[in-house]
Amino acid sequence: MGSSSDSMQALLAAAEPDDPQDAVVANQYKQNPEMLKRTARLWAHIHAGSTVSSPEYTKTIENICAMGFYRNAVIVALSLKSWGVVTNRIASE
Repeated sequence: MGSSSDSMQALLAAAEPDDPQDAVVANQYKQNPEMLKRTARLWAHIHAGSTVSSPEYTKTIENICAMGFYRNAVIVALSLKSWGVVTNRIASE
């Protein structure tokens, strides 16, 4: 167990975005570190019960889930698209 935790600590201390375990996370790390931090905090809230630090992310997730989508799928999709949401509305005539 000690060697596993040492390996995990080494990975967390010295990220290698050019040789990533997860290409999306590596891209966020390189292109938008603030978004990466906010996304990580959101996952920590969901999976470890930490405090909510991104109320706008939470609101976006709730709005999309209200349309019938699964929460984890929504988070993954939003993260892949840099949390950008585009809505198409048909104008009334």
